[in-house]
Amino acid sequence: MTMSQNSTKDFILPKFLLDILIDVVIVIILVVVIRLFLFAPFQVHGQSMCNTFNDYEGECLSGDGEYVLTSRLSTWDLADWSPTSIQRGDVIIFKAPYSTSGEFYIKRVIGLPGESVKIEDGLVSVMNEEGVYIELDEPYLTEENQGNTQPHRTSSQVFTVSEGSFFVLGDNRTKSNDSRRCFQQTGCSTETSPYLMNGFIEGEVKMVIFPFNHIRWVDTFDYSV
Repeated sequence: MTMSQNSTKDFILPKFLLDILIDVVIVIILVVVIRLFLFAPFQVHGQSMCNTFNDYEGECLSGDGEYVLTSRLSTWDLADWSPTSIQRGDVIIFKAPYSTSGEFYIKRVIGLPGESVKIEDGLVSVMNEEGVYIELDEPYLTEENQGNTQPHRTSSQVFTVSEGSFFVLGDNRTKSNDSRRCFQQTGCSTETSPYLMNGFIEGEVKMVIFPFNHIRWVDTFDYSV
């Protein structure tokens, strides 16, 4: 009788631990799947997207700041199909081109594949199907940045976005290493490109999730030209 009771206890204990282990494995798999294919959090660093992000009581934070949640649905590639697509005005997270540190950038999409973007007199315009440049209305820019988008080292510049790529700018135009500078502080060179290839994109920013008093949806804009 004693041996039978011990045998029952020995059987129940491993089963209990196995159940816990299975639950843990399932949770880990779900988290990995969600982060790889659905949603992923990132922390915003620096001032390049102020005051859209990292605005703390009127001050633009230069270090680590808000946490944002990104949707990865537009990064799916199922026989050239994805549930959603990246549009002008979307804020995206992407791996920094030409960087060996593995850092991520956050910028706003301005030019879509095949489009021409012109920066002149501090303004940003996109050519429409009739071949006419249409000035973008950019309500997300601060007063300091309104009418103050300058090309790098020139007074005027036209960018023709290559297929499978995007032209992106930071909302804080005076302090952003973006497509104008080929994502580098030193600017463009013969070995760099101002266009962000689709494969670098990690997802579209949908909401701010931390700090809790900053929680909000990220505004979207209709930018047909």
